Amino acid sequence: MQNNAERPPRPRGALNKWLTTTAAHLRKWSAGPGQRVQVSFMNGVATKLGELATTAVIAWLIYRR
Repeated sequence: MQNNAERPPRPRGALNKWLTTTAAHLRKWSAGPGQRVQVSFMNGVATKLGELATTAVIAWLIYRR
């Protein structure tokens, strides 16, 4: 047997608090992964540029010798 009775309405304060916390959580969740990907990408680019610069310096030192 199903209960077809309507739920009692939530108090406004509880609903507002729930909406606020849920919206904040969703904003943080949606921004978080994208930020981590960008930071990870930039770290990878910096690492590759550092490796390239090191290789160029070593090659220059060997050529100069």
